[in-house]
Amino acid sequence: MKRKLISCFLVAIAIICFVAAIVLLVFAGRITGYKKPLYIIVGTLLFILFALVMFYWWISRKEDPNFFLYDSQTEQNIPVEQLTERTVIERMTYFVGKLAPSPEMLWSGNVLEWTSKFGHRGIFKPLVAYKMLYDLSLQGADSSYWDYLANASDESLGILCASLERADEKKIVRAFRLIMEAEPKPGPQMKEFLSRNTAYFSSRMLMYVKKNIDCFY
Repeated sequence: MKRKLISCFLVAIAIICFVAAIVLLVFAGRITGYKKPLYIIVGTLLFILFALVMFYWWISRKEDPNFFLYDSQTEQNIPVEQLTERTVIERMTYFVGKLAPSPEMLWSGNVLEWTSKFGHRGIFKPLVAYKMLYDLSLQGADSSYWDYLANASDESLGILCASLERADEKKIVRAFRLIMEAEPKPGPQMKEFLSRNTAYFSSRMLMYVKKNIDCFY
């Protein structure tokens, strides 16, 4: 809303400058004496001001790209209402790929312990935790991907759970911890638990992004 008000104000100023410049130059063509060059100078300056205001308006109307909303084809942010789970997942796939070259590094390394890679106040960290569980939930029972969870350090799992709790995920975290205690190595219970929550993880990612959309610029 503030951006729109500023845009309207700039357009109004530009119109006033343009009209005033036309009026002064028209009068300058009809009069003689010392006022004529004065009218011409002021009219010209108003034309220049009009051009500068319009140029600034054109530059300022381009929105800062939002990580989840920006459309590279239109060079504009889409309305947050049009944001979908698929778009959030695609953008997080890109983000996680930049964060860690491989899933193994994401799970077994110290990536989750970093503080400078997750945006202001770690805003991306809960999304990364959601994405890690979401990717696991898509795996078949015999997938080697489950080894990443099996080999994850206690510190990494602790940060993952803490990141989810930051997004108010208490039941999921509690269930995850209980199953990990019962099955230190991911077994049927963990695999079934995550696979049943695939849609839940994607919907929660979308909800989290929408709730904090202004933090992703």
